[in-house]
Amino acid sequence: MTEPGQADIPIFSERLMTALAAMVKGEAPNVGRFCGYCYTPLDPERTQCPHCGHPVEEQPPVERVPSEVLQMFRQLRRRESLVVNSFAYLGLGLGVLTFIVIFYVIYTLNASIWWFVSNIILLFVLSRVLAGLLGGVVGDEVGFRYARRKLVEEWREYEVARNQQPSTS
Repeated sequence: MTEPGQADIPIFSERLMTALAAMVKGEAPNVGRFCGYCYTPLDPERTQCPHCGHPVEEQPPVERVPSEVLQMFRQLRRRESLVVNSFAYLGLGLGVLTFIVIFYVIYTLNASIWWFVSNIILLFVLSRVLAGLLGGVVGDEVGFRYARRKLVEEWREYEVARNQQPSTS
């Protein structure tokens, strides 16, 4: 496992993220051979986790990813989506606000109909561009960092709770 205090280093390995995404969509069962520490999928011949480095003798593999880890993944995706969509709607709102301001200016100046038509075109283009920029660029980066930071916090809490449980071996 990498240092959980660094939010830009993923808690979940890429292999685990792919497996969790398939499990959540119902495309793959929650069955296999997973690292007993970080739950990265392991090949049968692996003696050490490629993600966290724990040897399988020290941390025996498990057959299922715990439901708490699946829930953390769902929350991660939900948070990312919420932030990205919020920024996209902000872009749409700014486009509409710009349209209203320009419409008011055009109306008070008694401009020709072509100014109104061009303002409507501006509404569609500007709203789409701002939604794409704010949602797809800014929101994506902010959402990614926010969701990962929250995942680090949840993983720390999970580790504490997991380490306090009595061993069943």
